[in-house]
Amino acid sequence: MLHLNRPKKRDNSTDSRTAILNAAVVSFGERGYYGTSLQKIANTVGMTKAGVLHHVGSKEGLLDIVLDEVYDPCTETIINNFRMTDRPNVARMWREVVAINAKRPEQVHMFSTLDAEAIDPKHPAHEYFRKRDQNLLEEMLQIPWYVPGSTNIGALLQAGFSMMDGIQLRWLRAPERDLNQMWAECEAELMPMPMWEGYR
Repeated sequence: MLHLNRPKKRDNSTDSRTAILNAAVVSFGERGYYGTSLQKIANTVGMTKAGVLHHVGSKEGLLDIVLDEVYDPCTETIINNFRMTDRPNVARMWREVVAINAKRPEQVHMFSTLDAEAIDPKHPAHEYFRKRDQNLLEEMLQIPWYVPGSTNIGALLQAGFSMMDGIQLRWLRAPERDLNQMWAECEAELMPMPMWEGYR
């Protein structure tokens, strides 16, 4: 007999892992990597430390997961979409990234805290951030952006992402502000009219 209205059983393992990752995002943002403990995360999600380790393997494993699986996919999806777009618009790409980040302040807080911490070569995320910056720029340079002919696209990309890092820190300190509007002000300076008329 079919039971069409029977609710689907929840995957407790998936739910537990999601709860761990959410707690880790908050903790890494507020306390950084060194100030975060697996025991505190276990207490937050109502598990044992051994239970947390079962899902993430180690503290460094947890760090890798929140960066690779939680934070990065959104940006990667946006870039891949523009890679398949006719006359890809770099201004629109940045607006989409900012719009997504405006909706995930806890993840941006985590990313910014870890990025600053990882200046130390001994930090477990040092190589991740160093390679991420390099790889992101290389990937973006492979896209034939629709820009004014005199544009140095490499310099534009570096300036734009540096601006984005800066305004995100200012936004985290003043979350009542609108990140999208803050970026619009940067965009007006980075890609001024009339030079960028029809390209933004």
